[in-house]
Amino acid sequence: MRPLHGRDQDGVWRIGPVRLLAVVGVGYLIVVLALAALTAGVDSGSSADAGSGPEAGASAPESSTPAGPGEGTAGESAPVSPAGKDVRVGSVENRSAPPRPSPSPSTARPSVAPPPAAPPPPPVVTSYEAESPVNGLAGTRTFTCSGCSGEKKVGYIGRDMGALQFNGVTARTGGTASVTLTYVNGEGPRVGHISVNGGSPIVLTFPGTGGWSTVDTMTITVALRPGTNSLRIFNPHEPAPDFDKITVSVR
Repeated sequence: MRPLHGRDQDGVWRIGPVRLLAVVGVGYLIVVLALAALTAGVDSGSSADAGSGPEAGASAPESSTPAGPGEGTAGESAPVSPAGKDVRVGSVENRSAPPRPSPSPSTARPSVAPPPAAPPPPPVVTSYEAESPVNGLAGTRTFTCSGCSGEKKVGYIGRDMGALQFNGVTARTGGTASVTLTYVNGEGPRVGHISVNGGSPIVLTFPGTGGWSTVDTMTITVALRPGTNSLRIFNPHEPAPDFDKITVSVR
């Protein structure tokens, strides 16, 4: 019978089952402890490398929960507290004011107001006396009139008597002109026809003035040509009033 352990008669080393199990168990325990130690060492090295590598201080993934008032956004590194003061990440104390854009100088030139337009020349006002010898006085008569300029007037105008024509009415450039007729009418309304440069007459009704030495005026607008113009007063049907003068305002 062979021994349970030790060398047999052939010189071969033999171990019994019990001891074999003990040896195997001890070897397994050593392997487990070695693996555990090795795993612990690897974990420690990884932690150290993670703390000192270029990724150290990387911000944690952004939380889906919104930051409350005064809290910093996820991923910001904690600032260094000056002089031990507690500064919260994202607080007003730790934020720098955004730079204000510098105003760009205006390149537009200031608008220059145009010079004021020159005022129009004042109108030229000229009076023409009815009794002037340059006028056409055929069939008329000149009377004394205390209320008239020059104390004279021209009558007997109209109804197969005569017509009064003012000659030499001057306009520098032509155009419209304002003509004021100064007349005398001691009766009821009388009608006069006014023709400029032989054109179609303007028919006017002249109210009474209250006496044959009392004057009144009536103003009309007519078209004059440049240079000399004529203005004729007549009535082919009935008497017209007497006339003292006309005053022409033209530019």
